[in-house]
Amino acid sequence: ERSGSPDPLYTRWIGTYASTEFGSVVEAVLDCADALARHLKPAEREAMKRHFITASRYEWMFWDMGLRRETWPV
Repeated sequence: ERSGSPDPLYTRWIGTYASTEFGSVVEAVLDCADALARHLKPAEREAMKRHFITASRYEWMFWDMGLRRETWPV
């Protein structure tokens, strides 16, 4: 079994993402995106895919930055 953070702020934050409600919202957003994509032309779907990949890359970079304890270079 996994354990959360001993810090109450992180515990609440982790709880948000682990909640059934959050999972339901994610499913609803995925269903909406799928429904919209069904009516798109191939070029529009390809653009949607590129945007998804870019957004996913930024999300990964955000978490990787924290894992590596990267500091803001500015």
